[in-house]
Amino acid sequence: MTDNEPQRECAVYRLMPSRRDIRGVLFDEGLVQLKRWEIYGPPVVPPEWFGARWQGERSWPKAAFPSTFPDAPVLSSLLVERFGAEWESAGRLLPLTITDGGAVVDEDYRVWRVDEMVDCVDTAASSRPNAGGEMARTVFRADALPVRLPAFRVPQAPTCVYWNGWMVDRLKGLLGDDLEARLAWSNVPGRRPHRYVWGV
Repeated sequence: MTDNEPQRECAVYRLMPSRRDIRGVLFDEGLVQLKRWEIYGPPVVPPEWFGARWQGERSWPKAAFPSTFPDAPVLSSLLVERFGAEWESAGRLLPLTITDGGAVVDEDYRVWRVDEMVDCVDTAASSRPNAGGEMARTVFRADALPVRLPAFRVPQAPTCVYWNGWMVDRLKGLLGDDLEARLAWSNVPGRRPHRYVWGV
């Protein structure tokens, strides 16, 4: 790269459904078990199946990416089919049963358990994790960033999934305004992270 060429951006995001009138999911106790596994690892056994219920007005459309929980991405059948190889490169797709008013209404969504944990945080430049395990400011070491993966977790905040920009671009291209992408970090000077990356 010469001095006249623009710097190639590496960017990392948090993803969630948009704030529009759209239906999301609320997990059952499986999410608690997932968090235990993420924090403590073996001998805690991660869940192999999840249950959830739809939230929001029944007249609202169901989100294709309906989870606001940063460690438990939920993917519609469209996303599973479109990006199957990418999901398998970093974790496992697990069954999800979604109810509405107590009745099972959807079983074609999947929870993507992100197994890849990568030590790539610049801890001196980053915030210390809060009580919930989230870092208000995360600075990555660009040379250690796992750019080949669609998303990953880090030891300092194991209950948070960080998404690489190339996958965010693909998902936004498909879902548009139904998906909110909050910038957590970029290697380009002047790009400011979202002021509240992990809020809902």
